[in-house]
Amino acid sequence: MLQIVLQPKLYFSYGQFMVYDGSVQLPGCGWTEAHSAQGFARRESAVNFSTLREFGHADVYVHRGAYHPQREHQRVIAVPFLITSGNVIVNGPEEAARERSFTLPSGHYRLIAAQRAVGDDREVIDLYWEPLVEALKQSAILVADAELHPPTRLIETAEIAQT
Repeated sequence: MLQIVLQPKLYFSYGQFMVYDGSVQLPGCGWTEAHSAQGFARRESAVNFSTLREFGHADVYVHRGAYHPQREHQRVIAVPFLITSGNVIVNGPEEAARERSFTLPSGHYRLIAAQRAVGDDREVIDLYWEPLVEALKQSAILVADAELHPPTRLIETAEIAQT
């Protein structure tokens, strides 16, 4: 059974939003052309997802449980994610002062970000957290929109963004 544990209004900017463990001090990831082409840049406990729009607001729904495909999702990306603090934060790059968080047990997860545009500057983002017994080894693009052109092998690491 899915459970929505958070429904924030998110301001995304620079074509991205961030999901990170509460223990991560610098959640921004350095983007390369390959990261942009695949729609995400990630580290073990932080991931920056590209959005369908450059700037705007998103209704974010956080679900605990398995992802179930929906026709209206335009982009769906699954990544490995390690929670160490039990606290997860979801923010846009310009929302550093905003505390938008929820709790999940520490451990390995498959994080699925499913997005759909609902206007020129509005999106709906569903985040699904599937608990795992051991770490997932590979990310996957489950639904690709026309903006994604992933490399043959997805880039599984990113540097910390330079501030």
